[in-house]
Amino acid sequence: MSRFRVLVADDEPLARGIVVDLVAADADAEVVAECGDGESTRCAIRRERPDILFLDIEMPELDGLEVHESLDDEELPAVVYVTAYQRYAARAFDVAAIDYLVKPFSDERFATAFERAKQRVRERRLGALAEQVAQLAEELTTGSSEPAGEQRRRPLDRLSIKASSRSLIIPAEEIVWIESEDYYVRVHSAQGRHLLRASLDRLEERLDPTRFVRVHRRALVAVPEVREVVELFKGARAAVLSDGCRVRISRARWKAIQPVLLPTP
Repeated sequence: MSRFRVLVADDEPLARGIVVDLVAADADAEVVAECGDGESTRCAIRRERPDILFLDIEMPELDGLEVHESLDDEELPAVVYVTAYQRYAARAFDVAAIDYLVKPFSDERFATAFERAKQRVRERRLGALAEQVAQLAEELTTGSSEPAGEQRRRPLDRLSIKASSRSLIIPAEEIVWIESEDYYVRVHSAQGRHLLRASLDRLEERLDPTRFVRVHRRALVAVPEVREVVELFKGARAAVLSDGCRVRISRARWKAIQPVLLPTP
């Protein structure tokens, strides 16, 4: 497996150097960029495509949270916040940070956060590989006399989910949203939340596209379950669903799905 590509962003050179040295001591990782302000951090993320980002919060131009919220899910690495302030912790985890290091931290605490980030990257890589294998297997085993394209045009009207010694049947109209969890998906429905061994890409193909839309790389939502669309920060948006969940909407997808989520007469 390839080495972990790491970007370190902190406006204090000494603090940034400490993190760089700790990362460099790991034989499985490499620092691909160092940044001292928010705008250069955002540019470096898009240029270098790091796996892991150690991100200070209080930086010039854009703070760390603004950098995080400005990125689409397709661009987002595993983020570990490194800051002197505890007060940002809740907001950091709201945007799905892997961990939150408060300065000064010990080498052991850093190692714990780094390992959590690396584990998330491993899971993403395994998930991507599993999706590729599943797609290849499907292509190799399609044996119906009916063309595969014809089969895919018939949307699934239910999902079967294995639960202990039984199989739970969830009608498509009871599904509120579906989120990707590496090489599984979590189905949120009127019957609760359930894990299913499947890829989000595959479900997007098989479910009714007039009912389900992909709002970002890791989530499908049922359009009838959307109660409102709220603005978050600098154009970022979230769909508020019937179960109370807020699901981020990718900026890259917004233009295409806006007429679906917010239809006008």
